[in-house]
Amino acid sequence: MKVLHIVGDSKFGGGAVVIVQLARLAVDLGWETQVLTTDPIFQSELREREIGIVDLDVIRREIRPTRDLAGLWRLVGFLRQNRYTIVHTHTSKAGIVGRLAARLAGVPVVVHTAHGFAFHERSPRSVVRACALAERIAGIWCDRIITVSRFHRSWAIELGIAKTPKVIAIPNGIPPERVRPDRDRLAIRSLLGVAPDELVILSAGRLAPQKGLEYLMEALPVLERQLPQPFSVWLAGEGPLEAKLRALAAVQARSGRVRFLGFREDIGNLLEGADLIVLPTLREGLSIALIEAMAAGKPVIATSIGSNCELTGNGAAGLLVPPEDPAALATAIRELAVHPERADQLGQEARRRYLSFYTLDQMLDRYKQEYLRLLSNLHPKSLGSALQTAGN
Repeated sequence: MKVLHIVGDSKFGGGAVVIVQLARLAVDLGWETQVLTTDPIFQSELREREIGIVDLDVIRREIRPTRDLAGLWRLVGFLRQNRYTIVHTHTSKAGIVGRLAARLAGVPVVVHTAHGFAFHERSPRSVVRACALAERIAGIWCDRIITVSRFHRSWAIELGIAKTPKVIAIPNGIPPERVRPDRDRLAIRSLLGVAPDELVILSAGRLAPQKGLEYLMEALPVLERQLPQPFSVWLAGEGPLEAKLRALAAVQARSGRVRFLGFREDIGNLLEGADLIVLPTLREGLSIALIEAMAAGKPVIATSIGSNCELTGNGAAGLLVPPEDPAALATAIRELAVHPERADQLGQEARRRYLSFYTLDQMLDRYKQEYLRLLSNLHPKSLGSALQTAGN
């Protein structure tokens, strides 16, 4: 049996971490598995895990009708030629193009994971309506829509993207070893030039507009006036907003206050070396960066968007602040900086919630059961051996 995950040119980030694990699940079940991605970092991660790559340039994030239509027909031809049993699409653009191509090619099982939507709670109504309409149409072309949070499942149903039975929620999960450091805290901080008594604020993720990092930069002057100890900010990631963030950091903070660490694979070390995790994001599916912080038992400050509320138990496992609010960010950071016992409490509760709801095994078991449920609707003679293998 053959499985293809369709991603396109989307950059490696939190959603990609989940896709790699799903591909590995299918390989472990004995299924021939590939991922269609043109991102070099994503491809490197797949090679390291011995997962097949389809380097086919047919889906790009920018909307260009002529190129998109040509890419659609190339993808249809590719799918017809390779005869996949399951096509599993991810991200908004790849989800629309990939689902249509899979249906036109006659793929037996088509699944889409919505790692969030192309709109957020503060988007104009016209944007929400237009994007919801596109998702509603694309929903016709698949057998199951999986959201990564209960919040997004409820929202999808409310917007009429699909009817209740077709949409299920499977929360993201990560393995504990992903956040396990390979050095001690003092060694990590020393390597990054941080004094033992310095407060380190970490924000990990793509340097992209939806992450809200400019509001963290705008909070720095307030922190410089109010924090009782020296502090630094680590930004771990790459993305199109890097130049703007560097310019903001140069204006808003003292030289060297903000460290741009680039793309990092040693997230466990960064979490071990940091004191607070700050995620001022405007839009998320279910934040892998937030789950990583919770798994490491770190105190978190995040925005009060729906999926963050769900992850933290409505603030039981992290301080929540309104989006786009530098003053609220500064207040929350100062609160945890001057009350370390409160920070420790939040970190302990975050770790407990991770173990209860957001482990990798929990996520993979749910996806496995959903694959088997969908496959069981097909002709048993053609898939009996595959189902038997997966059920063992």
